Amino acid sequence: MTLVMMALLRLLPVVVLIAAAIDSSLVRFDRPHRGVDPDLFLQASLLWLVFGLLALVPAWPTRAALRRWLSLEQGEKSWGVDVAALGSWLALPVLGHGILDRYTSIGQNISALKAPRPWLEVGALILGLVLVAWLIAPRLRAIPGKLAAVLGLLAALVVGLGVGPRAEEPGSPRIAPADAPNLMLLVWDTTRSMALSPYGYDRETTPHLAELAKKSLVWEEARSVSCFTLTSHLSMLTCVYPSHHGARLTRMFFDPRKTPSLAHLLREHGYRTGGFVGTNVLRAGTGMMDGFEVYDDECDPLVVDTHAWKLVHDAQSVMAKLRPSFGGNGSPHWIEDFARPAPEVLERALDWIQEEDERPWFCLINLYDVHWPYLPNDESREKWVRPYEGTIDGYLFDSDSYQTPDGVLRGSRLTSDDKQHLRDLYDAEMWQLDRRVHQFLSALDLERSGTAVLVTSDHGEAFGEAGIYEHNDILEPQVRVPFMLVPARGEGRTPPDPAYLSGKVSGIDVATTLAGLAGLESTAVEGMTGLDLLAGEVPESRQLLVEDRDKKSQAYTHYAVYEDHWKLVRTGVGPTATHQLFDLRADSVGERDISGQQPAVAERLEELLDELRSSWGGGQESWKARAITDAALHGLGYAGEDDDPE
Repeated sequence: MTLVMMALLRLLPVVVLIAAAIDSSLVRFDRPHRGVDPDLFLQASLLWLVFGLLALVPAWPTRAALRRWLSLEQGEKSWGVDVAALGSWLALPVLGHGILDRYTSIGQNISALKAPRPWLEVGALILGLVLVAWLIAPRLRAIPGKLAAVLGLLAALVVGLGVGPRAEEPGSPRIAPADAPNLMLLVWDTTRSMALSPYGYDRETTPHLAELAKKSLVWEEARSVSCFTLTSHLSMLTCVYPSHHGARLTRMFFDPRKTPSLAHLLREHGYRTGGFVGTNVLRAGTGMMDGFEVYDDECDPLVVDTHAWKLVHDAQSVMAKLRPSFGGNGSPHWIEDFARPAPEVLERALDWIQEEDERPWFCLINLYDVHWPYLPNDESREKWVRPYEGTIDGYLFDSDSYQTPDGVLRGSRLTSDDKQHLRDLYDAEMWQLDRRVHQFLSALDLERSGTAVLVTSDHGEAFGEAGIYEHNDILEPQVRVPFMLVPARGEGRTPPDPAYLSGKVSGIDVATTLAGLAGLESTAVEGMTGLDLLAGEVPESRQLLVEDRDKKSQAYTHYAVYEDHWKLVRTGVGPTATHQLFDLRADSVGERDISGQQPAVAERLEELLDELRSSWGGGQESWKARAITDAALHGLGYAGEDDDPE
């Protein structure tokens, strides 16, 4: 037994490195924008080594069975048998998980695994591995074992450290005008405008943003297009509504061939383009990186992108379900945060901006710091969080300290002190982010660099208004967002005077306005529905939509249409849909339904909602869900225990 184990241990480094090299190269070809980073191979090798050590246990009896099957004499050497036994057990868990993973869906729904088909596929995989082992083991005897080991190690190192997709040729043959401004879209994720100093908040949470507002055009009534990070960002970049570009929670994908993004347009006209995001929700694979020469979405260690880690990821989720204490504060994931702090995002963005390149640039920056969980640093907490003796903490309903009896609505037992504490934590994070952004913009020097900055958010956040929390709905605190434009200044430029502006604006106006600043015709973006906000005053009669399609079922989708001071909300689709009407003059939050008192207004707005969405076929979209296995959505607060919003 000792000799057998020693033989397997001698082969272990070779087999592990080959597996890590294959896994690393697959990741690189799946994420070509990241190029070839040796750290990926090194991290993958450590993970596969753990798998290899575990595989030694079943590999030993498998080796003995293969030797008997091939009628090998006692003492007769065959390193091919050892490789077949060890390699099969190394690959089987990862490949088997890959098969089963295709049959799970959002919210860790494993009901499809009750059917025989996935298990038949796993059985076919096992038979295939046995057949391969039986075929290749005797044929490898002709090659000396030491030579094969050296060749295997060399191949693994070459593939693991150097193989990847060819870098895309940067730039465009077009040259942007010499006076073209640099453009920045700065998204403070999960920021409700009513928590900001420039929007009249009674706590000075964002003094630096308030100073910036004195040099800016500030739109007082701005709304996000949805309450989900991905769909809202895509609408900002494409200036169309979510049902037009097609992405949603159960279809985390955008087809840029149908609706090109602002980055694509600017790149074609001589801009260099870079995107730097603080959340895995905006990863390149969703289509977000369309048009970006550089797209930095590295929110976690590189190893978490490997196929081997996917097994670890889901194993942790299963363990947390079986033993809730394993998943601390609702997150069972080791080393995976699915997000990264603003300093890292801003540092990488600044390094890219300051590269030697004569072209003007467009930079998208997403800062995720004030998103749930609300965990300010000690300095911010000391300044902004008032004394509190309750049990609520920044993890809110996923906290280990939060308990809700069965049948009781989440959040229904939170007191006014609990809600104030949550707002304090959020305010502290906002103050912290404000300082970090100020440091970044100071280092950039907007006037010297000739940069125009549009500051906005993808959605807001609720803290108990109408009994609702976070952003799983379209209550006004969840969709009212900041919208500030700092015009480019410098030699030869005459920026508009700073002002607070009325009129309804939206995330769909972002791309159109920035394209206008670059001197491009807004019609250059096909299907554009947004306005160039610098081309004229926003019409008082403007109608806007909010589309919350980011639910597991159409029955819980929300659609809102705004006209004048009215807001109509539709929940669900078809004959079972319900409607609510709000008068935002008297009810700024949007929590008192007056549809029974104003039936004619409600009926007219219902028709308007259908009319607006039908202009691009928004009401005819298919709802066939694309399977999602990324449990990060739950960790980020987007995939709850059920479809019903709180």
